[in-house]
Amino acid sequence: MDTSLVCIDVYTVNEGDTLHSIAEKYDLPVSLLMRVNGIDNPYNLQIGLRLCIPGTEDQLPAPAQQQSRGRTHRVAAGDTLYLIAKNYRIKLDDLMRANPQIDPYNLLIGTELNIPS
Repeated sequence: MDTSLVCIDVYTVNEGDTLHSIAEKYDLPVSLLMRVNGIDNPYNLQIGLRLCIPGTEDQLPAPAQQQSRGRTHRVAAGDTLYLIAKNYRIKLDDLMRANPQIDPYNLLIGTELNIPS
């Protein structure tokens, strides 16, 4: 694995979350999630804690060339910008630039996001 990791998403810990469930959601080893976020005790997660989800730039798929214009996505429970970008095969940065009005740390269910081509 490339040693130059970057935060490709930020996850806010919710009630009932465990490091294992968060790591599983992003397909990461728990040990990597702990190391990147400086967590010593995996059993003492605080609700509201923001975790860096590590990855490399090449993990995000290149934008698809044949996407139609004007698509939107309605935020659902459990959505994160990273997962939405991955689902639409676009870069996280492109999704954030297309939606400057949103708070990436507090996605609200029902918010409509512009999906760039």
